Amino acid sequence: LCGLRNLEELDISGNGFWGPLPSCLCNMTSLRALDVRNNNFSGAIPSSLLSNLKSLEYIVFSGNAFEGSLSLASLANNSNLEVFHLIDSHNRLEVNTEEPTWFPSFQLKKFGLSNCVLNKDANGVIPSFLKEQHDLTSIQFSHNGMTGNFPNWILVNNVNLARFEFTGNNLSGAFDLPSNLNLVSMWWFDVSANVIEGELPPWIGSILPNLAYLNLSNNSLKGRIPPSMGYMKVLGNIGLTLAKDCLSLSTLKLSGNNLQGQMLPRFTNLRNLTFLYLDSNRFTGDISLGLLNSSLLIVLDVSHNFLSGTLPNWIGDLQLLSGLMLSGNLLRGPLPFNFCNLIFLERLDLSSNNLGPDIPPCTKVTLMKYLHLTNDRLAGHFPEFLSGASSIVTLDLRYNALSGKIPNWISSLQTLKVLLLQGNNFEGSIPLDVCLLKNMSMLDLSNNNLSGKIPSCLKDLTFGEYGLSSKYLLSRRWVEYWELHDYKVRFSFNYWYNEGDIFGNMDVLEEVNFVTKRRLESYKGNILKLMSGMDLSQNNLIGFIPPEVGYLSELL
Repeated sequence: LCGLRNLEELDISGNGFWGPLPSCLCNMTSLRALDVRNNNFSGAIPSSLLSNLKSLEYIVFSGNAFEGSLSLASLANNSNLEVFHLIDSHNRLEVNTEEPTWFPSFQLKKFGLSNCVLNKDANGVIPSFLKEQHDLTSIQFSHNGMTGNFPNWILVNNVNLARFEFTGNNLSGAFDLPSNLNLVSMWWFDVSANVIEGELPPWIGSILPNLAYLNLSNNSLKGRIPPSMGYMKVLGNIGLTLAKDCLSLSTLKLSGNNLQGQMLPRFTNLRNLTFLYLDSNRFTGDISLGLLNSSLLIVLDVSHNFLSGTLPNWIGDLQLLSGLMLSGNLLRGPLPFNFCNLIFLERLDLSSNNLGPDIPPCTKVTLMKYLHLTNDRLAGHFPEFLSGASSIVTLDLRYNALSGKIPNWISSLQTLKVLLLQGNNFEGSIPLDVCLLKNMSMLDLSNNNLSGKIPSCLKDLTFGEYGLSSKYLLSRRWVEYWELHDYKVRFSFNYWYNEGDIFGNMDVLEEVNFVTKRRLESYKGNILKLMSGMDLSQNNLIGFIPPEVGYLSELL
């Protein structure tokens, strides 16, 4: 291979190659494109590889296991370089951009540097050579330990940016966007999981009018959501017809900040909004009427705020809702009749509100997988409508005033893995039908008035891994293409994203609280998959502990 001195494009991506990069690649001086992504290459990236191949326009090292250190100063004389991607290096590679002092001869179009140790000896500073870049269309700097103020100068210098991703760093300072900016090409903007503070700029919607994805979650932002964010939209053409349809913001994540006031501006018109995450802020007032304009909404998460009033009747008009999370607010009941129009709900969390004493019996639960109604002041018997929950995985009714017996039809819920009934007034014996729930992983019947003996048939419960159905663990892909100057060869960038992280996959979002060793712990993701437990304490049970219970090795 290395004897092909006149070779201009080399793409060996997506194979099973392992070990260090062949040193003889340094001799292939005619190379204009080098793509070695998604292999198992390890060891160091030789600086001579970059400095010798001065004709390179396109370099992709992503998806390998490189180690050691790399100085980007070795790229100083690569005047034709337009694409450099080094993503997902498992944080084993140290990348230095500051020493020795150098000045780039290139103008990058796409630059990605993620999951590495950046400028370890310079306190993780943002690469200074970026101040000389003015043609960037995509920049990815995630999980590098980067420090410093939010780099708004990158946006000012690169007005054609379409993708801006600086998630999972230590960027601080104000989220300052100059009012005269107009980033009409920007469709993806993510600076989540930093320590950026201050208020959202009032003109953010006019600066970023065509966004499809905006993620500012897990920062220290405060203040209100500005009205301009309700009008992020772009007119799109279909074929040769005139533009008539709005393609607007589809994903908005502002979770984990200190934002306050009304949850959305009054006249919000986000017609293509499908995923809205405003949880863990300080929003007050009613659920915003502006959501009526977002008829395509699939996930709405406004949990852990200070929202009050009743759930509006028009919530039933959002008929595509698959996930509705309203827990930890000040909402009161009763739930509106139109709530029964939500036929696609998979995850419903209304916990820690005042929505009792009951849930409308017409509530659609055929597709429901995760139902959390903890501490909602529910009363009466075990909700009869749940007998139709044929897909239910988690049923959490803790800390209510439910009474009567646990129904025999509980055995019909064959997909049930988590049953949490702690802190109610259930009475009678533990029904033998519970023993027929063969997928059970977590069972909590504590703090009730249950009596009789512990059924020996509990030994038949597997209490195995919680598990997640692989058919639901989907990812999505965007493809961007890059062509060399003579347009002879086209390379593609595939961006894969986990649906649970971005698109609200209900299985991945699920979280369960369970008491172990007198501590209430929260489990989600891979930890939840490994969790199992049973709690029958604080009841009126009598007799001996059945010896068969000792065979439940999964509880040890």
